[in-house]
Amino acid sequence: MSKIKKYSIWIIILAAVVGSIFWYVKSKKPVTTYTTAEATKGNLAQTVSVTGDLVAKDEITLNFELGGRVSRVFVKESDQVAAGDKIATLTDATLQKQVDQAKAGLDQAIATSGSNSDTLREAKVSLDNAEDSLDQTKKLNDETVASAEQTVENAQKAYDDTLDFYNSNVSKQNKITLTNAENALASAKQALKTSKEQTDLSEISADNAVSSAKARVKTVESDFARNARNAQVAAAQAVYDMAVLNLNRATLISPVNGIITEVNNKPGEILGTGVIKETFSRVMSLDMIIQSQVPESDIVKVKLGQHASVTFDALTPEDIFDAEIIEINPASTNVQGVVYYNIKLKLNTLDIRVKPGMSLNVDIRTAEKNEVIMIPSRAIKIEENKKYVEILKVDGITTEKVFIETGLEGDDGMIEAKSGLKGGEKVVTFQVMK
Repeated sequence: MSKIKKYSIWIIILAAVVGSIFWYVKSKKPVTTYTTAEATKGNLAQTVSVTGDLVAKDEITLNFELGGRVSRVFVKESDQVAAGDKIATLTDATLQKQVDQAKAGLDQAIATSGSNSDTLREAKVSLDNAEDSLDQTKKLNDETVASAEQTVENAQKAYDDTLDFYNSNVSKQNKITLTNAENALASAKQALKTSKEQTDLSEISADNAVSSAKARVKTVESDFARNARNAQVAAAQAVYDMAVLNLNRATLISPVNGIITEVNNKPGEILGTGVIKETFSRVMSLDMIIQSQVPESDIVKVKLGQHASVTFDALTPEDIFDAEIIEINPASTNVQGVVYYNIKLKLNTLDIRVKPGMSLNVDIRTAEKNEVIMIPSRAIKIEENKKYVEILKVDGITTEKVFIETGLEGDDGMIEAKSGLKGGEKVVTFQVMK
């Protein structure tokens, strides 16, 4: 075979191969593969997740307002106290003596100028007694009248029974019995009348006694008020009030419910009266506050009163606590070029395991809707400022464009479809042409 023939054969073969490839490519149509997600009905929640720290709402320094010797200390570190509980006391013998002397001076000043507090107290006691007497009189009168009315009722019944018997069996003896019944009934009615008259008189007398006692109290109060305006009485009252105040200052009281975190003095030690004082004790409030920061992209979703789920790094993820937003600082904070806003939440669940200073995670429930149609947000496309999705038809090849209105943007990339979808549709989230 000549070289020319060999070349011709190879050219024919090559042309056939190239032609076959060209025909195959030309006849092959592109195929589009779709990734879809179903439009489902369910509950949609929007959450803002941040981190934070737990702090006590208040930590208060406690000191006596006057100097003296410590008499008793009622608490130790880690003790839990309630508002109003005693923390410690100073020796108060001198202070009590000052109160007694001031009281005596006040009583003397009032007595010198006229009516005193004892007179007013006696007048009020007399009024109380008169009112009690009136109540007793009314109660006794009610019982007396009720008894007389019952007697009349019994006599009336006896008379009616006797009259019926007499009418059915007339005799001399029955006539006498009927007369006796009539007399008994008349006597009972007269007794009732007399009882009512006497009770009315007794109540009038008791009312008069109450009115007289009230007038006496009013007169004494007027005299007492006038005497209180007297300069001497006012001065004595001021001395007495100050003595009582100093006596009360000898007892250190916890102003809040909390835990004692520090006690620095013991019974017998003397406290000074200088301006700079050593802390006697500290109490930490039981109310726990969460301090956190929310980025500016999420702060518009956060509102006062919203609740949050809180987990602590030191506990398990299953230990979930409830908290409520109580403060949103309007001033921003810039941290490494990112704008944040400080917020505070009140921890509503108490647990002895959680302590101030612990780090925590906060999931704020900013919005939620139940039984809504929701789809992945990545399925949404925009055409002329209108949102739409592509729905894959039953044939699995063709799609339909459906315009929708969206609502709440939830967690995990899901978004509410307020209109356009009924649920169950397969919306296209990704497509590849092969």
